[in-house]
Amino acid sequence: MSLLVMIFSLPVSSFCQVSLDSLQLFHQENLASIVLLKNDKRLLPFKDLSTTSVAHLSIGDVSKTAEFDYTLQQYANVKSYNLPLTVDGQQAGEVFKYLINYSDVTIISVNEAFEIGYSPVIEEFIRDLSARIDVVYTIFGAKELLTNFPYIDQAKAISYTPKTNAYAQSLKAQMYFGAVGAIGKLAAPIGNTFKVNDGVITKGGLRLSYGIPELVGVNSAFLNQQMDAIIQEGIDSMAFPGAQVLVAKGGQVVYQKNFGFHTYDKRQKVEPNNVYDLASVTKVTTAVPALMRMQDDGLFDVDAKLVDYFPDFKGSDKADLYFRSILAHNARLQPYIVFWQKAKKKNGKYRRRTFKTKAHRNYPIKLTDNLYLHKKYKGKMMDLVKKSPLNKEPGYVYSGLTFLMYPDLVKAKTGKRFDQYLYHTFYRKIGANNLVFNPLERINPQDIIPTEEDDFFRNQLVQGTVHDEAAAMLSGLSSNAGLFGNASDLAKLLQLYLNKGSYGGEQFITPSTIQEFTQCQFCDEGNRRGLGFDKPLIQYDEKQSYVAKSASKYSYGHSGFTGTFFWLDPAEDLMVIFLSNRVYPTRNNRKLYSLNIRPRLHQAAYDAIYEFDKLKQQQANNKGDNKHYKERE
Repeated sequence: MSLLVMIFSLPVSSFCQVSLDSLQLFHQENLASIVLLKNDKRLLPFKDLSTTSVAHLSIGDVSKTAEFDYTLQQYANVKSYNLPLTVDGQQAGEVFKYLINYSDVTIISVNEAFEIGYSPVIEEFIRDLSARIDVVYTIFGAKELLTNFPYIDQAKAISYTPKTNAYAQSLKAQMYFGAVGAIGKLAAPIGNTFKVNDGVITKGGLRLSYGIPELVGVNSAFLNQQMDAIIQEGIDSMAFPGAQVLVAKGGQVVYQKNFGFHTYDKRQKVEPNNVYDLASVTKVTTAVPALMRMQDDGLFDVDAKLVDYFPDFKGSDKADLYFRSILAHNARLQPYIVFWQKAKKKNGKYRRRTFKTKAHRNYPIKLTDNLYLHKKYKGKMMDLVKKSPLNKEPGYVYSGLTFLMYPDLVKAKTGKRFDQYLYHTFYRKIGANNLVFNPLERINPQDIIPTEEDDFFRNQLVQGTVHDEAAAMLSGLSSNAGLFGNASDLAKLLQLYLNKGSYGGEQFITPSTIQEFTQCQFCDEGNRRGLGFDKPLIQYDEKQSYVAKSASKYSYGHSGFTGTFFWLDPAEDLMVIFLSNRVYPTRNNRKLYSLNIRPRLHQAAYDAIYEFDKLKQQQANNKGDNKHYKERE
């Protein structure tokens, strides 16, 4: 059993036996053992992942670099290949063709097994690959590989560590993406090329890291015990069939697990790459980052009026509504309009120019195989929004109506379709390739979690198309709902928020804009909301709150109707993500709420921090007792 597995499997009662100093030493020794010996043109750490396609080629026993490969794939869509030491020309040729055609950089990892001997094909492969694309050499174990590895002088970057354990492998992969920095120096020369103290230093903290929770102040045993128990209770109670949960503290993932199954028939387990319909979490992961970036670029002003960007609203009672009030749900807008019902006559049949059962050039918007929407019905939807009555009384009323409209604003101001703007401006650059609209176009259907058995509108299983009916009628391109994703990639965007707009070494949004959008806008009027983001209740009420009592006033987040939730707390540098399909098979299932799953999960993350403080104090007291005992001796 490895040291990390042993540590994380300890029960709370015995956890105090583990020295925090020993964990810190273990981490430092492994990190310092990783030496970046070459880094031409500052290739490492990788930065804009939308312009750099990375592949990983392991040579020899693939199991010996498994953790390295797994960690690489947490950061980008890294394609992995393996060549055995005795590879034949045909197999090598197939891999070679892919690498030169589809990757900009290939990371080649080898270990001491390489010294046993290898086919001449390997040497030719490396020679030809190095001449065509950038190659990074990753050496584990024997230092002799640095002197006899074929064509190593052609590498754009070289990293070496004598350690081969899983933790060292993970740290090296993290260094390649800037999650941790390269700090190692050679203690002794290697051949005639590498001298004492050789080692390039790089910056860390650019992306989410993976490591020992105690090093960022979290009691991992307590956190695992509490989180596991709460989620299992939810599954056993049929509040949801499965879930993904992720917790990060101080820019480090301290808990990430997948639970249960896609559906209650238990045929397909929830896996890390599976994506959920994020529902209203879409609002603050699509429109809000777009508006923040556009404000920084001078294309949007949160203090402008609705009519300034939507001239069709001129003359309406909404023309003079300010975006600050709109985004804070303080503008007297109606919560929602059931657009598909508006298309029905009293006899239950659909009105002319609304829906047809077969595709036609005038009915191109596919909702199901036998339900198609008229191409101009979007105009009718916008007209219904414009004519909807304002609430009589001022104050907070959650409304998603304008989030149906922001995609048009983004396109008008940037010239790019809403999804393409988000993909190219944010998601692809940070490696969040699984944040997508209309996932059936990009993701294997087996990796998309089913949402609901719709028995009133689409009359079929909703899977891979947005659950929200209004967003579906907008071809899935909306900002009130429509984004799909997994916990891992959602965490990258959320960490960008916690980093005050920065991720992967690039500043996407200015810190001042992040601050403006995430602070309470109308607290003096009893409205807790930020701009798009939700905030804790002004006065905590256990019966009303879906977040932890310990959440600070600086914290913010959002929830989604399908059973999704995230919350960020800058005061603790804390992130909690919970994704489920609680509406499967029906939205009438409200056990997620009655069992208080979300606030309990959220509170458990804070409690794990408090439990760490207790543990730290206990170990400090034990140190003092031991010192006093030795002095008495």
